Order: sequence, then structure tokens, then C-alpha cells
Amino acid sequence: MGEKFLRKANCRDLSYLRRPDGTKLREGLFFRSASLFKAKPQFLAYIKEHDIQTIIDLRTDVEIEKKPDVAIEGVRYLHIPILKAETIGITHGKGLNGFTKPPHMPELYASLVSAPESKEGLKQALSVIFDPERKGAILWHCTAGKDRAGLLTALFLLALGYQEEDIYADYELSDAPSKKKGRLYANLIRFLMWKPRLAKAVYLAMRAKREYLKSAIAEMKRQAGSIQAYLESLGVAWDQVASLFPIAGV
Repeated sequence: MGEKFLRKANCRDLSYLRRPDGTKLREGLFFRSASLFKAKPQFLAYIKEHDIQTIIDLRTDVEIEKKPDVAIEGVRYLHIPILKAETIGITHGKGLNGFTKPPHMPELYASLVSAPESKEGLKQALSVIFDPERKGAILWHCTAGKDRAGLLTALFLLALGYQEEDIYADYELSDAPSKKKGRLYANLIRFLMWKPRLAKAVYLAMRAKREYLKSAIAEMKRQAGSIQAYLESLGVAWDQVASLFPIAGV
């Protein structure tokens, strides 16, 4: 995937990853990305080309109202929020004043797999992804495509038997675009608002550091006893998942 517009959209086809036995998903079925607000024509053409018929938007109502996805003819759009309110502390409300104190990211990730409303959102999203009757390819996204989309991707890959190390590596691919934007906001806050502590907190909140995702996976294990048990609590039938997906050979 060398297209620049895909890197900017933090979009990737998850078929590039291999499971421990060397198998992988068939190309062009499962995609993760940032939001489709002001999506470039090349990205929209990419969606059509890959027969993406379902898009799951994991953002809050407020985020969608401010920055709605581009409407795409023939694509089923599903809004399944993982957070009921903007609790991440970065509202982008009115310029730099729209930033509030961001949370401690490992704690936020742990809450995303434990809060009832978050678990319900994850359950609904996974039911769509794992629906054997669903037509075409599917794409899921949040705002930057790293936190909520990253967590949903991790759950999807864990259900299919991918190794945690490979899941962390995929998650960290979102760090480059997030880090660049985070540095910009942090510098503006530091030099225009004179709030260096807030600048540092915002920078860290906008990163994709594996310790964040590790915190979520540790919470799943703590809460349910195992990843398998946690996924089953979300309605994922462990013994049926593999048969739902065409897996490419080595």
C-alpha cells in the first residue's frame, strides 16, 4: 500500500497481516481508517473500487455533527458510537480553547473495554463485522482511526487468532499521522496559550503508543479471565469465527 492518500487517511486493508500458521485474510474485505470527512476523491474511488458496501462510524454524535462523513452512493452507513459523550478531553470546539485536559490514555483504553456503553458499542460493531450475510467489504473508523478504530481492530484480529505482537505493530502504524498532528497542536498550545503541561498531555493523547492498547487487553483478561471469554461476552462465538471468513493460503 504505497498510495499517499491512504496514508493520510490512516487507511489500510488488514489482509497484509499473517496469523501464526502463515494464513491471512483475502485482500479487499476488511479496512480500518480515519473519518471520511472531506475525503479526497482518490479515497472515495478506492472505496468504490474495493466494493466497500458497509461503513461503521464509531464517533460520537457531536463529532459527526461537526465533521460528517462524505455521503457515498450505494454504501450502507452505520453509526455505532463507542463513547456516548466526548470523554477523551479533546473537543476541537473553538480553536485551541476547544482542548480540555486529556485523560491518562492507558486508563481511557481500559475504560473502553469495561464501560457498559462502550462494550455495547463494541458488541454491535463486531456483530456487523462478523455477520455472514453481510455483502461486500467493510470499513470502520473513528476520527483519527487510532483509538476506537484501533481497539475494534484489535478485537477483530484477536478473534481470528492473530498474535498480540502483530496486533500492536498494526496499531502503531497509526502513530505517524497522529504524532505529526499531535506535535502541531502541542506547539500551538505551548506557544500561544502558554500551557506546557496541557501541550504535553495533548501530544500524548494523540499518539498511538502500544502501552495504550496493552492496557485495554490487560483489562479484558482481568475482567473476563481470558481474551476468549471477553470476546464471548461480546457475542463473538469463538468456534464459528474462522469459518465465516475466506482465508488466503501461505
